[in-house]
Amino acid sequence: MATRDDVARLAGVSSSTVSYAISGRRRISDETRERVYAAMRELDYTPNAFARGLAGARKGILALNYPLKDEGWSPMEVSYFETATAAAREYGFHLLLWPNAADDVSTLTDLLSSQLVDGVIVMEVEWDDPRIELFRQRDVKFVLLGRNSDPAGLAYVDTDFRASARTALEYLVDRGHRDVLFVGEDRVEQGHGPMVRTVGELQDSSRRFGVSFAISTGPRTYGTGRDAYRRLRASGTPTTGVITFNDQATVGFVHAAQLDGRSIPGDLSVLSIGMGDEAGELDPPITTITPPVTELTDAAVRLLVDEVEGHPGTHREVLLNGRLIERGSVREVP
Repeated sequence: MATRDDVARLAGVSSSTVSYAISGRRRISDETRERVYAAMRELDYTPNAFARGLAGARKGILALNYPLKDEGWSPMEVSYFETATAAAREYGFHLLLWPNAADDVSTLTDLLSSQLVDGVIVMEVEWDDPRIELFRQRDVKFVLLGRNSDPAGLAYVDTDFRASARTALEYLVDRGHRDVLFVGEDRVEQGHGPMVRTVGELQDSSRRFGVSFAISTGPRTYGTGRDAYRRLRASGTPTTGVITFNDQATVGFVHAAQLDGRSIPGDLSVLSIGMGDEAGELDPPITTITPPVTELTDAAVRLLVDEVEGHPGTHREVLLNGRLIERGSVREVP
């Protein structure tokens, strides 16, 4: 079956020009349009009807590719979807959510073959992410909202998670904490970029600061936090500071400590990397280093629109710092 790329090659134009000829989203010459139509007739190419109808309403369609998770999406992740949708709308584009697994290349290939979208924002980027090579092979415009192990030459927007981890540990150390526990997701082995960078930086910084540092990981569930607290309690270690990077586990850890009669921050100080405004609704509210979600999605959409419209900028790597929001869950240790 012929694709939009096949039509473009036969007509001697770009794939985006084929889209413009079909949708009428941008003015092209009558001669170019006729070459496209002739190529479509020769190849018996029929564009996706849904794509024609939806694309014709605005400038185009962008996709946000976010892997499905058994445990669902956190409030922070939903905020990425909402702000990316708003940013795309500001540029005159629709945004579709493609929630398929990162390693499900066959399904993603089928979606790309539908000729529905003009470009893709890739989230939950893995250390060795198979989607990157697929998009390159299919000549799909894409921007990473995250980074793989070697992002050289790629357009990406990301939170500087190494800086966030360093800031979190320094914040505890400056307040006298010398025995720290990290509660995170068990995704380092899977190559989850944010977790790999966070754990790596915490290990490096703890050695530099002379801090005793332990790690407890598990799925993104409340039970992971409860189990981490129980193991900490059973170990008898003099831990006073806890850094978390697992939203549900943060809630489970705090709840388990409270059920055991321990207070936050009186007995244990807790600082979360990655949680958003929901951390302020916990009891007690939790101090966080929060990714700048709106700035991240605005930058990703802007980069992708530039790619789609054929004028990519020279600055295609954007690294932003998380924001430290103090909510009183970390105390001074005498």
